Amino acid sequence: MTITIYQLDRSRSERAVWLMEELGAPYAIEFFERLPVTMQAEPAYKALHPLGSSPVLGIDGTNIAESGAVIEYLATTQGGGALALGPDSPDYAEYLYWFHFAESTLMPALVSEIMAGFSGIAADHPLRRHSRQRIGQLLAFTDARLASVPFIAGEGFTAADVMMTFPFTMTRQFVPVDVEGHPAIAAYVERMEARPAYQRCRAIVDRPAP
Repeated sequence: MTITIYQLDRSRSERAVWLMEELGAPYAIEFFERLPVTMQAEPAYKALHPLGSSPVLGIDGTNIAESGAVIEYLATTQGGGALALGPDSPDYAEYLYWFHFAESTLMPALVSEIMAGFSGIAADHPLRRHSRQRIGQLLAFTDARLASVPFIAGEGFTAADVMMTFPFTMTRQFVPVDVEGHPAIAAYVERMEARPAYQRCRAIVDRPAP
């Protein structure tokens, strides 16, 4: 099996790189840039999938998209499934919940605020006030979880941590995320960023602009 990660600059595809580095599994990688001003993916990247999604994963010539699908596929098929929990684990329910919470609940709230800012909607607009209130609620909820466990699913690092770290590391480049005001999240992000595999991931994806 040949795994190819199509890495779009500053995108969710870095999750796949981090996970594969954690697993020590072999993969190929192809790099793509964003267009200036609009920050849209370059046309060659959009051609990889009919929806122009990121991430896109190549599996022996077949491409799949969607963050959850990509990370779940890699977590369950690579590295002996070491970072995927199954029904026999006492943390299985929490693993599933937080794995999907990242993209189903947290990221939509953050992206809504990001897009409102890009669109020039005033910060005091009711839409943005509501958005920030919702984000605050989600951060407080996540902070309470991380105050009780070392990793998002429980006692051990899993693919759910790969899913959940991204909202706090990448989105802060586009919108203020009050990590510092939530000490458990701040400590969690610091631990994740200190992981050797995460640092290898950053060295791979944070390439100088061509």
